[in-house]
Amino acid sequence: MKKKSCNTCDWRFDNGREFPIFHKDNEEDVRLAKEYCKEHTFVYSHECEPQWCEECGYLTIYQAIVTEASRKSTPKFDKRK
Repeated sequence: MKKKSCNTCDWRFDNGREFPIFHKDNEEDVRLAKEYCKEHTFVYSHECEPQWCEECGYLTIYQAIVTEASRKSTPKFDKRK
């Protein structure tokens, strides 16, 4: 019987998504994940790195490392609507 979910990250392989989440073995997915982190770092000055599941290889999170210096350089967005 085929495995239906990852034991490490609980990713469900049978969820029926039309567009699956990024996978570390797909060069285009890795490029897009790194591009996202590069843009995030440019705007927010936080280090960003995609984190891939060790067992199944799917993207689990984008890890942003916030330091005191990067927190102070974050742009002040207008939160009023």
